[in-house]
Amino acid sequence: MASPVPALHSRIGAAGVGLAGIDGCWWLPAAEPFALPAALAAELRDLGAAIFALLDVVAGLYGTPAGAACGLDALLGYHVPPDLARLRAPGAVLGLRPDFQLCPDDSPAGYRLVATELEICPSAQGFAHAMQRGYGLETDLVAAYVRILAGRELLIAATAAWGEFVWDQLAFCRALAEAGARARLLLDLPPALFAAQVRRGERWRVPMFGIPTQPERWDDDVLARIERHGFGPFVWHADAWPADVGDARVFRFGYCDCFSASQLARMRQWQARGAAFINPPAFFLDSKAVMAALGLPAVREALAERSPAALPALRRGIPETLLVQPETLPRLRAERPAWVLKYAGFDRGNLAWGGRSLQLGLHHDDATWARLLSEALSLGWPVVAQRLAPTARLDIQYLDRDGRSGWLRAGGTRLRSFLLRDPADPAAALACGTHLTVASGAGVSESTAAVQAPVLFR
Repeated sequence: MASPVPALHSRIGAAGVGLAGIDGCWWLPAAEPFALPAALAAELRDLGAAIFALLDVVAGLYGTPAGAACGLDALLGYHVPPDLARLRAPGAVLGLRPDFQLCPDDSPAGYRLVATELEICPSAQGFAHAMQRGYGLETDLVAAYVRILAGRELLIAATAAWGEFVWDQLAFCRALAEAGARARLLLDLPPALFAAQVRRGERWRVPMFGIPTQPERWDDDVLARIERHGFGPFVWHADAWPADVGDARVFRFGYCDCFSASQLARMRQWQARGAAFINPPAFFLDSKAVMAALGLPAVREALAERSPAALPALRRGIPETLLVQPETLPRLRAERPAWVLKYAGFDRGNLAWGGRSLQLGLHHDDATWARLLSEALSLGWPVVAQRLAPTARLDIQYLDRDGRSGWLRAGGTRLRSFLLRDPADPAAALACGTHLTVASGAGVSESTAAVQAPVLFR
């Protein structure tokens, strides 16, 4: 007989979260919330405002004579497939979820935050809310979205290529509904077809992201789970996307290269008819090369003019990032231990997220590192090098699914927080749904073996 699910797992799982065939809390929940000084909450908000300023500057310069003259167009377009390089969209970015390193320092807070990713199409909304609710904390992520929506509907235009996260998105839709808001998930496949593909084993093949081995309890009946969790009202069931969504707020859950040309055209049509995107379908927003734009003098000058506080915050909070190009190779070879390589995007294989293309220079000898750099040049998509930011190593207690307490020792850390433009002040940022991931190994990402904890600032 299966052992009863512990109370904490049960409270989290009641939100309907899951990952692929795992129904419920699929990570190792920390025994208690992770406490951080309130000063870091203020640092998150300041850095969020600075990141929004950076994205505004990049969007304003790209495709203009000034953008071409300063090298921004060439930087963002380097090794980008031609069909994607034409994708631009109006509108400011309203939300993103960076990955932050907790870097130990001698400040009163004990850490500084360093954003190694500016994830523009993030998952985790549902499980961040489920953790806050499960631990009895303020559910600030849902509250912030309710403010941003202001009575409009949230539409999540999602790629089936990331379909293992469908439960996360649907759980968030239901949480918003419970708070009086409206939200729906629009898959890029008819839901019945997606469910059939999962059932036939064409999707959710283990090992996969976050799930190295298939657990004994595995539920691949998508339609039954939708019904069991009461998700039906939040699923767009028609075979085709609507032509008009009014003034909805749209969240694009998938990079531009995950969607068909007709679906991208439909997104632009929605915009033309009054919808606004949380994350507009512009190719450069999906690329880590945006962080390399900080190296351009014209971008820094525009930032200084726009917001005097932005540039110092970004210099402190974003590590130096370079495109791997012939002219950067000598420096990257000479400074091997100081750099990390990762795909910038557009690899067509979804390897640019989740740490799956990560290579640390300090883990290779000079010859192997030189080979990796040469291979990066020959790929059909951009690769960035980023200055290594040391991660805090923590011991953290967790509760497994059988109710046993354990410890993950000396785990690497990532802090993730949803940054949303404050509707009352577009130059300011809200930081919400903040949570910590602790994992063994060099790369830190969500998985069945990782510990997750909601963050409590005090």
